[in-house]
Amino acid sequence: MEPLITFIVTYHNEPEAFLQACLESIQALPLREDEVEILVVDDGSEVLPTFAGKAGIRYIRQEQAGLSAARNKGIKYSQGQYLQFVDADDYIFPTVYEKVLEQIRDNNPDLVLFKMTKKAAKATKCTSKNTSGPHFLQHHNLRAAAWGYAFKREILDDLRFYPGIFHEDELFTPQIFLRANTLVDLDAKAYFYRQHEGTITHSKSSDKVRKRLDDIHFTLRELCALDNPLLNRRIRQLTLDYLQRIWTLTHSPRELRRRMKELRKEGFLPLPVRFYSLRYFLASLFE
Repeated sequence: MEPLITFIVTYHNEPEAFLQACLESIQALPLREDEVEILVVDDGSEVLPTFAGKAGIRYIRQEQAGLSAARNKGIKYSQGQYLQFVDADDYIFPTVYEKVLEQIRDNNPDLVLFKMTKKAAKATKCTSKNTSGPHFLQHHNLRAAAWGYAFKREILDDLRFYPGIFHEDELFTPQIFLRANTLVDLDAKAYFYRQHEGTITHSKSSDKVRKRLDDIHFTLRELCALDNPLLNRRIRQLTLDYLQRIWTLTHSPRELRRRMKELRKEGFLPLPVRFYSLRYFLASLFE
């Protein structure tokens, strides 16, 4: 019998106390042993975690190949009806995530979307909206983080994370939403996102900054190549995010002009005037 849900925890040199808190949060969920599968995919950490081989946790180790490869490995070995990604330095709030499990059990949707927080959270009454992934992409702003939703493994088909790039969620998430015929948008802060030094987003290395920017531009091209008008809103908002990151990461007018010139040549600029958000609207007026 396949488990109800597989949690794919990706791990690479994070403090083991973080990983332990992450795993304990999952194990605290009201799930029977046969309902839950926990996969920890170790992307070539320098030190083997002490929990490796612990009962109830399946440990998979690979040579360091990046987050995309680690998540793809987890997908390959997963057996659950639903998949949930969790980063090893984050954790879920069990009493809040119960709301996600309730939706899965009661409504069997293709995807359950929920919220994250950087503060403590507790279970409260929450609202839910039923829609579809394509409809959501057209009418809502998207947080692309792959840990922000649980989804049916069967809707993946051949979709996987693109290897070797940063911000891989930006390419994966819009495509999984396109495949979700039924989506529940849950107003519940079920995921704790931990920011700390040492993560990719905190690196000031010029090589990593350049790669981050190049990979976002690559993602824009890949999404555009899908030639799906349902992705237009996401592509436009990601274009604005890209412009903002160019400036905040480089503070170089020359670099900003150079990359904007590329975007204009490829048709990403000028931005169409839309009220996706106040930030987007103002940028589209003055770009």
